[in-house]
Amino acid sequence: MTDIGFAPKEVIPPEVCRLEILDADKSDTYGPQIYLKLKVLGGEHDGHQFNDYSTRDENTGQVKQGGKAWSIFEACLGRDFYQQPGVSLKSLIGKRFMGQVTATKTSSRNKVEFGTIGPIPPEGLNEDPSKAPDNGNNGDDDEMFNDIPF
Repeated sequence: MTDIGFAPKEVIPPEVCRLEILDADKSDTYGPQIYLKLKVLGGEHDGHQFNDYSTRDENTGQVKQGGKAWSIFEACLGRDFYQQPGVSLKSLIGKRFMGQVTATKTSSRNKVEFGTIGPIPPEGLNEDPSKAPDNGNNGDDDEMFNDIPF
């Protein structure tokens, strides 16, 4: 008899992550949805992959403005993505965005939290204000205002 291996599902703790879309498709298992296979880029959980779902309109199947799927398209393709010809789910593959990764209510898997999705900032911009470039006054802001008469 052959031994069998086991691969427990990893659910990472909540954190803001850079994410890459590895695959995108329609899903209708629990109503009209969009399925995304995502990969975490960088940080402690670099390479972690999980599936995420967002709803489409139940009557038309369209992606509605203001929804999670719309936010993902916008973060990946730009504000006016819907006006570009040929935009489809396949347009998302290989694109990257940022979002808060959390666990589902049952903690059975990871998901991207609605309302936290946005584009990855351009290189060179600091995401952590404590790492902002030095403004040259060694933290003494009063020095800049010494010549202002009161």
